[in-house]
Amino acid sequence: MTIPQISPNTIFNRFTPSDGLLFGIEFARLYANDRALQDQLTALNPQTYITDTPNWNAPLETNLAPSQRAVDSLIQSLVPTFLKNMAAWFADFWVTRTNPVDNNWTSICWSPQLNLFVAVASGAGTGNRVMTSPDGVTWTSRTSVPDNTWTSVCWSPQLNLFVAVSNAGTNRVITSPDGVAWTSRAITFAVGWTSVCWSPQLSLFVAVGNSGTSANKIMTSANGTSWTIRTVSLTSLNYASVCWSSELGIFVAVGGTGTIDHTMTSTDGISWLQRLISNTDIIWSSVCWSPELGLFAAVANTGTGNRVMTSVDGANWIGRTSAANNTWTSICWSPLLKLFIAVASSGTGNRVMSSSDGINWTVRASAADNNWTSVCWSPELGTFVAVANTGTGNRVMTTRTGLGKGHTS
Repeated sequence: MTIPQISPNTIFNRFTPSDGLLFGIEFARLYANDRALQDQLTALNPQTYITDTPNWNAPLETNLAPSQRAVDSLIQSLVPTFLKNMAAWFADFWVTRTNPVDNNWTSICWSPQLNLFVAVASGAGTGNRVMTSPDGVTWTSRTSVPDNTWTSVCWSPQLNLFVAVSNAGTNRVITSPDGVAWTSRAITFAVGWTSVCWSPQLSLFVAVGNSGTSANKIMTSANGTSWTIRTVSLTSLNYASVCWSSELGIFVAVGGTGTIDHTMTSTDGISWLQRLISNTDIIWSSVCWSPELGLFAAVANTGTGNRVMTSVDGANWIGRTSAANNTWTSICWSPLLKLFIAVASSGTGNRVMSSSDGINWTVRASAADNNWTSVCWSPELGTFVAVANTGTGNRVMTTRTGLGKGHTS
């Protein structure tokens, strides 16, 4: 055991024992003993080694002993491996939850800062086309104005703001800082907006649409209040979903018309490049990004055995075999489980599919044969939550086992 060479005359304040003094050589021995314990832990997993030189002038500033930090690191390194092995098991357990009103729920998102789910609806309700939940289980109806066909909602952590867009009606944007009180925004663009997302790196919202002229199906906003149409010279195509990759620094949007399927990409939300795909009969409905895999994955609502595609750059896409020819409507990624989950609005008992790599997909049992329209993941609760536009009092389903501080039933 090597004891650090320091002056034996150095003294330190401490809380115990009662003499109030700890000579530097004593602290050095204690630290060396603890370091030896860490070495034993490191033998179990080399990645748990902590390089931490103590501050000999103020040892109490060392928050955790090396052995404790090694234990924490060891646990953190083993848990993801365990969860990855058990991911399929978690994805197989879905439970329906009671919704406050049977609206046509179309989109759901999670706010880590508020610990809150927000879902929006495209119809059936009057003044109540928003609902919120702290856990995905208990939901509360919220007042929404106007009664537009709300299609997508997202959260900006930097602005502490929810933004939702609509594909019909006047004032096709609403915003809220808390998910409870919503403000209508004057948007005069007659575009059927289908999807909105936030780029933290650009501090920018981007929304895409599936109606309007070919030049105006994109709009951007830095604050969620004032929006600008972006004119692009692209073929008249319909876009259903847009997402952002922080690692690549690009937006990717997907869509299709039934005769041409496509994606488009942008590094700034203003200038866009169209990317054509070989499968000309597929209509892509949703796209998401996995930072851990470095992969985009998209799902479609048409096609035969090929309703999934992946890309490492947003420009070049590879068709993948889907688990079933269902009408896949939404896809999301769980970093904790290392798992994609997609939900569908058709199929019998199989309206969920999962994949750990975006390539190989497995059908999962859905809690009910509702038209599931959107799914999202809460890392804080450790649960997936999906919403639907059909069903009676059961238009929400969640994975049964929470992996964070969430529910377990």
